[in-house]
Amino acid sequence: MSIVAHLYSFFIGVDTHARNHVYTIITSTGALIDASTFPTTAAGIKRAMSWVGRRTDGDLDTLWVVEGAASYGAVLTGHIAAAGYPVVEAARMDAKARHGVGKSDELDS
Repeated sequence: MSIVAHLYSFFIGVDTHARNHVYTIITSTGALIDASTFPTTAAGIKRAMSWVGRRTDGDLDTLWVVEGAASYGAVLTGHIAAAGYPVVEAARMDAKARHGVGKSDELDS
């Protein structure tokens, strides 16, 4: 069994919404590289992917983890896969377990 952190150099977490997506880049060691929000338009997705590429040096050993890959994140997921990156659906967070802990889109991503 492989440990995911040993397989990829970077991880891109995406918290998806109807009008914008929040992107967070971390390294395989868990270090936060950057986080930002981009619109869900074609131009916004292109800008987001360029932003990620600049911060990861275009490393294809980058795993994208998208919340709502079959709904709000469907268009983004198609662009990610077309660019040659591996992409997976993010597991749903347990709202009860996080009650009172605080919530942010950046934390979700």
